[in-house]
Amino acid sequence: MSKPVISPEEFIAEVNERLPNIGGYEKGMRVSLYPEGSNGATASGHGLEPDTIEARAVAGTAVSKVLFEFDVNPHISRESWFTLLSK
Repeated sequence: MSKPVISPEEFIAEVNERLPNIGGYEKGMRVSLYPEGSNGATASGHGLEPDTIEARAVAGTAVSKVLFEFDVNPHISRESWFTLLSK
């Protein structure tokens, strides 16, 4: 069965939504598109704040969970519903 396809922006939103539910999460941890200010079509990857080994472990778990549920299409740019609601 195929997985739903999401944009890089939606991927980042899904990861950030899951972070607080991962053991080891600390307030302020977040993942963002890299470089800062890029969109899904222009991003070269994602960044992590803070960039610590603990944050990498937490983010890695969240990333794995999202990739288990979704496929990410790096060639599309589409804001997540979470981003739209935050505006």
